[in-house]
Amino acid sequence: MPGGSTTIARIGHILRWSRVSRGQGSRVYVIGTAGHVDHGKSALVQALSGIDPDRWAEEKARGLTIDLGFAWCELPSGRAVSIVDVPGHERFIKNMLAGVGGINLALLVIAADEGVMPQTREHLDILDLLDIDRGLVALTKSDLVDEEWLALVEEEIADLLDGTTLAGSGIAPVSALSGQGIDELRALIDAEIDALPPISNHGRPRMPIDRSFSISGFGAVVTGTLRDGGLSVGDAVVIEPGRIECRVRGLQSHEQTMETAPPGARTAVNLSGVSASELERGMVLTSPGWLEPTTAVDVRLRAVKRSTRALPHNATRTLHVGADEVQARVRLLEGDSLASGQPTWAQLRLERPLAAARGDHFVLRSADATIAGGRIVDTRPRRHHRNDASTLDALQRLLDGSADDTLLTVLQRMEPARWQDVRSRSELADDDALDACRRQMENGAIVVLDEGGLTDSTVLMTDAGLGAMRASAERHVVDYVKEFPLRAGLPREDLRSRLNLPQRAFAVVQQQLVESRVLVDNGGSLDVPGRTVALSADQSGQVERLLERLRAQGVRPETDGEVDTELLEYLEAQRLVVRLKSGVTLDRAIYEGMVSETRQLLEAQERATLADVRDRLGTSRKIAQAFLEHLDTIRVTRRVGDARVLRVG
Repeated sequence: MPGGSTTIARIGHILRWSRVSRGQGSRVYVIGTAGHVDHGKSALVQALSGIDPDRWAEEKARGLTIDLGFAWCELPSGRAVSIVDVPGHERFIKNMLAGVGGINLALLVIAADEGVMPQTREHLDILDLLDIDRGLVALTKSDLVDEEWLALVEEEIADLLDGTTLAGSGIAPVSALSGQGIDELRALIDAEIDALPPISNHGRPRMPIDRSFSISGFGAVVTGTLRDGGLSVGDAVVIEPGRIECRVRGLQSHEQTMETAPPGARTAVNLSGVSASELERGMVLTSPGWLEPTTAVDVRLRAVKRSTRALPHNATRTLHVGADEVQARVRLLEGDSLASGQPTWAQLRLERPLAAARGDHFVLRSADATIAGGRIVDTRPRRHHRNDASTLDALQRLLDGSADDTLLTVLQRMEPARWQDVRSRSELADDDALDACRRQMENGAIVVLDEGGLTDSTVLMTDAGLGAMRASAERHVVDYVKEFPLRAGLPREDLRSRLNLPQRAFAVVQQQLVESRVLVDNGGSLDVPGRTVALSADQSGQVERLLERLRAQGVRPETDGEVDTELLEYLEAQRLVVRLKSGVTLDRAIYEGMVSETRQLLEAQERATLADVRDRLGTSRKIAQAFLEHLDTIRVTRRVGDARVLRVG
């Protein structure tokens, strides 16, 4: 990081493990600054909180925020809020993006003496793309301009916000230097936070890591904004990507030691079982067993309105999610390019694994500009055909459907699937997923392919998917018997393999097809009802001549290389011949006589060599070897060294 190592005093300011928590409520919120360089963001944060958010010597020397800064303040209501201060310079946009993703309320800082500037616009574009819809504008340095100028700047700001998620946000003239308007700004922040919805708690805590460091005597510490669930001391956690397993040793927020950190809190987590050298910004701390890093995501994508360049299909851009960034190839699923302000569907192919969840917002940047952003709708997608209506419809349901729609769509994409896999991939809260599944089971939209209740290993399909699978099975059987009309049907295991079904799912499909008389079960095969296997006149003649030849040749038949394989399989199914390896076919009666002779030989002398069997049967070495290997396979004999013995039992 710039400015050298963090001082011990500063670390103590960041994290005082010895202090006792006064407790935190469940409504914990984070404010994030945004705005052009040198518009007074850090000075405003210090005026609100009394904490200087510039942490590094280089920041102090240059008077320029380079990396994220952190503070907190108490509002008139008595609630404490966290503040993330982001750099405004265009060279440090990636650091700004690492901090702004977890905020609840945006504080757009604009200097009254300069008005709207380039990074004002880009930061606002980012807030808009991240769907941050609650915010205020702090009009800093307002003591440096007159009322007329101030009114003009406020009008310019209102026009700038129009058409964005922050349209209509309040504007508060302030001066960090004189303190003018600071109390009024605190009151406005309090009122805005009152209007925010409660922080979501899905029971799956995760924290994008924006800082990691080590404290002597305590070990690894990571910080970030906790979301989707709380953390408690002693919890087992995992760091992704990398599946680094560790445990929560201590928790702190706002310099207060805590036993439990609620979702929404800016949190410092002391970890055991991991070294700080293994951790870096962009990783995600979470509960085990649900967040699986991915190298592809399906997204709803929207280009920045002020962009002057279209985004072409298959372009490579930098993807920012949470505190992470990774190169991504943008595969547009409709159209060949994305014009400014336009939405579309896309699949992003990533150069390395990313730990992200469905619903996460993101930003795409080129080397010098923010170009697009949106929301992740699937973290484990298949590769899609472009401009496919069914794919786009499924993505739309994932984006804005109910829990029931989400669960059904996820199941449709992976069926048949175990309940634990469907629940995990839906990324719904466990209770919401279970309720949705039960509702859809009751109305018949989801079919259970196991007996008993709904457990993690229960295999599920949608009713529509099961119907499609039955139709596919029927087509496979019909096509097979057309191609091989002399066979008794398509072998069951062959059909299961073609359908790519696990045993339990296949058993249900087969049972339904047989019970509805769509197919008939011929023992080891499935066939079309009413179909009879009949030989043509020419085939009947071939069969008669072949059987006569085999009977005449006895135990020394010629190889069957020139005989129609289909006819041989038909004769074997009719139990008229037996086929051995090496192209040897025996008349059934002759074969049974050979088996009887071999049994008698082994009963008489217990062990027999290949030569013994050859001589007893009066056949050739080649046929005797193929015959004995066949007896081994059907478990009549067992090879012991160079001899054979009868298999017992």
